[in-house]
Amino acid sequence: MDWNWALSDWIVLLAALVTAAYLCGTWSHNHFKKRNVPYIRPAPFFGNKRPAIRSRNKEHFPDYILRTYRELQGHAYGGTFNFMQPEIILRDPELIKTITVKDFEHFTNHGSFLNNATEPIWDKSLFSLSGQRWKDMRSTLSPAFTSSKMKAMFGLVSQCCQQLVDHLEQCYEQPIEQGCDMQKDGEMLILELNDLYTRYTNDVIATAAFGMELDSLKHPTNEFYMMAQRAVKIGSLSAAKSSGYLISPKLTQLSGVTTMSKTVTEFFRSVIDDTISRREKGRTVKPDIIQHLIQAKKGDTRDANSTENAKDIDNTHKLNDDDIAAQILAFLVAGLDTTSTLLSFASHQLAVYPEIQSRLQEEIDETLQEHAGKFTYEAVNSMKYLGMVVSETLRMFPPTVTAERLCIKPYTLDINPPLELEPGDRLFIPVYGLHHDPMYYPDPERFDPERFCDENKLHINTSAYLPFGSGPQSCIGNQFALVASKLVLVHLLSRFNIRVTAKTPLPMKIIQTGFNMSVEGGFWFGLELRSS
Repeated sequence: MDWNWALSDWIVLLAALVTAAYLCGTWSHNHFKKRNVPYIRPAPFFGNKRPAIRSRNKEHFPDYILRTYRELQGHAYGGTFNFMQPEIILRDPELIKTITVKDFEHFTNHGSFLNNATEPIWDKSLFSLSGQRWKDMRSTLSPAFTSSKMKAMFGLVSQCCQQLVDHLEQCYEQPIEQGCDMQKDGEMLILELNDLYTRYTNDVIATAAFGMELDSLKHPTNEFYMMAQRAVKIGSLSAAKSSGYLISPKLTQLSGVTTMSKTVTEFFRSVIDDTISRREKGRTVKPDIIQHLIQAKKGDTRDANSTENAKDIDNTHKLNDDDIAAQILAFLVAGLDTTSTLLSFASHQLAVYPEIQSRLQEEIDETLQEHAGKFTYEAVNSMKYLGMVVSETLRMFPPTVTAERLCIKPYTLDINPPLELEPGDRLFIPVYGLHHDPMYYPDPERFDPERFCDENKLHINTSAYLPFGSGPQSCIGNQFALVASKLVLVHLLSRFNIRVTAKTPLPMKIIQTGFNMSVEGGFWFGLELRSS
C-alpha cells in the first residue's frame, strides 16, 4: 500500500475522522430537541456528566443530581444526558407519584447492565427481574419483611447491638488489652464510626439473612466480612461497565465484564448452600430471611403471625437454590453500605448538634424506664423523637440519591406540554434534589428533626420524600434497615455520648464512594461514657 499521500490528503482524512468522532459522540443530542422537551445542553460523549469525571474540582454524584435538578427549575420534567444515554428527569412530585404508583404498569422495570450469561445469580435478583417474574419474587419476599417478622428477628439484631456496645466498653476501659485499634484521648474513645457501623451491619445481615453468627469487631478479619467488603466495593472494571452501559448498552452486555469477582460469588454461594443444606436436614430453624426463602422453595410463603402474606403468586416458576442465593446476596450488597452510611450521618448530626442528642437521650432513658430497662421491639418503636431524627437524616442523606424507571409500553405524560414516552425511555427521579429543595423543605441544609413531628409531617409532600423509593418498586428491606438503625442508636446512646473531636472533618464535605455518600476524611468522632 502506498502511504506517500500529499499533506492535503492527510488533512482530509483527519477532518473525516474528527467529524466521524464528533457525530458518534453527539448522535443522541437531538433526542429531546425533536420531542420539544426542555433539556440541559450536553457535551460530546460525556453528556451532562463531564464535571463528574474531570480530575480537578471533581463533581460528586450528589452534586451532579442537585445541579441538574436546579438547572431545570420551572419545568415539571426535562432532559439530561448520562454520558450518551438520554434520560428524562421528573421534577414534579405529583408526576413522580403518577409514574411510580398510579400508572406503575407502564414503568415496572429498572435499567440493568447485567448479563445472565456472565452473571446468572445477579440476573435472578429482585432488582434485575422484570414482568411477572419480578411480581412473583416480590410477592414471595414481602412476607419476610412484615412487622411480625421484624419483631421475630428483633432478638437477632439485639445480639449484634449488645456485641457492639460490649466491645466499645471493653475498648474504653482497656484498649490495649482488648487488642482494640481505637485511641483513647482523656475520657474519650476516638474512632472512625463508619467502620464500626459497617462491621455491625455486616454481622446483622450475616445473622438475619445468612443464618450465621459473627463478631466482626472482635474478629476484624473474618472471611465473611472481608468477602462482603469485596462484594460492595466497586472495582474499576465494574465502574467502567456501568458507565459503558450508558454509552452502548448492547456492547457493554457483550463485554463479559462482571460486577463481582467469581471468588466472591462462589464464597457466598457456598455459605448459602451450606445453610440451606443444614436447614433442610432439620438441624436448625431460625426466624430469619433464609428460613423464609427455604419455606418458599417448598411452596409455603405464609407468615403464621401476620395477615400480610403473599397474594396472586404464579407458582409456575418454582423457587430454587439459585433464586435463594440471588436474593440473599442482593440483600447483602444493597443493605451493607446503605445502613452503615445512614448510621454514620445520623451520628455526625447528633455530635454536631448536642442539644438534639441530649433530647434523644432523654427520650431513650425515659422509654427504658417505662419498659423495665429492656430494649424491646415495642420500646424502640414507641420513640417518636428517634424516628424524627432518623427521618431527617434520611432526608438530608438518602441511601440512594436517585431512582430510575424504564418505560416498557407507550405512555403519554398528561402535563403541559404533554410528552409521548416510548418503550426504552429512561426516567430519572432526582431524590437528592427533591430532598434539598426549599420549596418542600425550608432551609433544606439545616438538620431539623422537627420537620417530622406529628404536626409538621402532615405538610410534607410524600412524593417529595423518597429515601427508599416510591411505589411497588420501593426498597423491600426498608423496615429492616430502620429497625437495625434505630436499635443500635438506642443501645449506643444509652451508654455513650457522641462528641466532635479534633479529627472530625468540619465543615463536612460530601463525596461519593461507590453508590453511597460519605464524608471526605471519614466519620471521626469521640465516644464519651455517660455518667449514669
